[in-house]
Amino acid sequence: MVRESEVLAVCRRGDDGGGISWQFPAGMIKPGVRPETVAVRETLAETGVHCAVVRMLGSRVHPVTNVLCDYVLCEYLSGDAENRDVVENVSVTWIERKKLTRFIPTDRIFPPVREALEVPSESADS
Repeated sequence: MVRESEVLAVCRRGDDGGGISWQFPAGMIKPGVRPETVAVRETLAETGVHCAVVRMLGSRVHPVTNVLCDYVLCEYLSGDAENRDVVENVSVTWIERKKLTRFIPTDRIFPPVREALEVPSESADS
């Protein structure tokens, strides 16, 4: 989810209650439901932000969770970012793309997502 030079992120509570981590809005895809539909629906449900799909970015087995993930690039349409899922999330915020790796380590961002967001690598000057 992008808005000009920013990307939308949620601070997720750890599954075991032992920690928190920043990530992009996400949801489970049930059989017969398109990833694009889930991306739009979950972004609104978690953050109150309306978005439109730009394009699919690809799929991978997530290196931390071992869950198959589909990545969808969306653009901002309207709404104020707020935490609408206090059970799963601690916070919701817009992050400047150039500062994204301060929240999400570069090696955890799927390369096609980094490319789409034009996120600088760790070796680039901030």
